[in-house]
Amino acid sequence: MTPPEQKCPECGSNDIVMDMTKGTSICASCGLVIDLQIDLGPEWRAYNSTELQERARAGGPITPLKAEMGLRTQIGNIRKDISGRTLPFSSQTKYRRLSRIDNRTRKSEIRNLRFALKELKRIKSQLELPEDVAEMGAMIYRKALKKNLIRGRSIDGMIAASLYLACRKKKLPQTLKDIASVSNISSKELGRCIRIILQKLDLKVSPSDYSALVHRLGINLRVTMRARRQAVKILNIARLRGATVGKNPMSLAAASLYIATIQTGERRTQQEIATAAKITPVTIRNRFKELVKIIDAESSKDGHDPLQSLLV
Repeated sequence: MTPPEQKCPECGSNDIVMDMTKGTSICASCGLVIDLQIDLGPEWRAYNSTELQERARAGGPITPLKAEMGLRTQIGNIRKDISGRTLPFSSQTKYRRLSRIDNRTRKSEIRNLRFALKELKRIKSQLELPEDVAEMGAMIYRKALKKNLIRGRSIDGMIAASLYLACRKKKLPQTLKDIASVSNISSKELGRCIRIILQKLDLKVSPSDYSALVHRLGINLRVTMRARRQAVKILNIARLRGATVGKNPMSLAAASLYIATIQTGERRTQQEIATAAKITPVTIRNRFKELVKIIDAESSKDGHDPLQSLLV
């Protein structure tokens, strides 16, 4: 329904039509689009009181990447009730006491979270990690904070360990050295923090995804997909033989890719692969010999021995 005082600024006509589908007012005489109506209501629908309570919200979205989950609440110095009447002195004293208790209990935790989440965002930015991984790392750290695992330990170490475990749960190819290289802690301290979180929080993480590590190295070394698939096949054989237990996943991925590049004619030197994998060439040689022996044992069952010459 068009208000009577609305007129077209172009022709002065009162024949104004409201297009409800587009939210615009249009002059029926000259076709001028007068204004754009903005719907200030919610974008969701509620068909009963239960849905209305569940869907109603205010403010920004809740996120674990903020110290107070994006909902900052605080008990203030309350002196009046909801009707504007002054509260009795006893009630004012009670609210002041509750405010002090709330600030005292939350102050240390919020300060800890602000420092830790700032460090988490810095590591996330340097490693270019996705948002969901950072959120999972923040949730793991919050659980550790609730369990009082941070007391007496480095905040940098615990937040880096939480982010590493989040990468493991999301199956991202990030190693201990990757996280430690952009953190203010050593790989040894990072491993210690990871073990504490795993033991105390009873987290279950899947083994490292060897294929993701192989593809990551393949991209850095500009190796074709044919060689990467061959490296994954070699690792699958080694996993079935139990040769991957207790070994550094990155060293196994590097050694298998080294063998695959020899087989496909795209040979890369051990030093090149070691630099990309951030390990030593000696480690690659050791894993290389172990993998070749396993492949040699599998190949001897078929009556041919294609990789024995690589050991010389």
